[in-house]
This record gives sequence, C-alpha cells and structure tokens, in this order.
Amino acid sequence: GTMIRFLIGIAALTISAAALAQESYTVEGVAKVRENETARFYSNSVRETGGLRLFEVVIRYADPDDAPPGGTASRKITYRANCDSQEMSISVIALRNARGQTTKAIAVPPGAEEFFKPERDSLEDDWLYRVCG
Repeated sequence: GTMIRFLIGIAALTISAAALAQESYTVEGVAKVRENETARFYSNSVRETGGLRLFEVVIRYADPDDAPPGGTASRKITYRANCDSQEMSISVIALRNARGQTTKAIAVPPGAEEFFKPERDSLEDDWLYRVCG
C-alpha cells in the first residue's frame, strides 16, 4: 500500500499549493502592500462618479531589482470610496510590467465589490482621509 499512500501525499500537496495560490489571488490579497513594496497615492486621480469617489494607488517594489524579470513590476489599484460611510472597495487592479504596460486587469463589477472600513492609521485609512477629507 505504499504507492497509494504516496499518491495521497502528492494529492494533498497539490491541493494545498492550489489553495495557497487561490488564497493570495483574492483581489484583497493582490491589493495588499507587502513588506518589500511601496504604495503611492495619486491625488490627481481622484474623480467623482455615482456618488462615490474613485482614486488610484500604484504599488511597486521598493527595490526595482526585486521585480521578477518579465513578470509583474507594479500594480495599479483603482479604489471606490464612499465618503458618507467612510468605507472603500477595490474597483480595478491592473498588473503592469516593467515598461508600465498593463498585462492583466482584474475588474470587480459594480455591485459585486465589498466595501470595508480601513483599519485605523493604515495606508488605506490615510488614502480615504485624503480622498474624503
């Protein structure tokens, strides 16, 4: 029965790897600023639409050499801010290569987005304050 046990071991490995990939692939996961990254809020990107304010943030590696060759060098996140409820949601995530070209865009359709209240003193909290005042 060693062969069967071995196969079960492989299956378990595959599942956990897939689960992990799935985990980090939520829009929230992709929008997170990691330790070796910097985020820049673009104040000139703020625009009003349907009672909400849209704004853009670009996340890139603090050290550009950390970017995987030919891979995603930066992510441009478009957020929706609801200034009345002091909540925000992710609208679009654009994955961009080193030349700044969008290689993949993940859009959250209106109505499907999940609004959240940013944690106090977090980056998101700061952006929301800058957008809503």
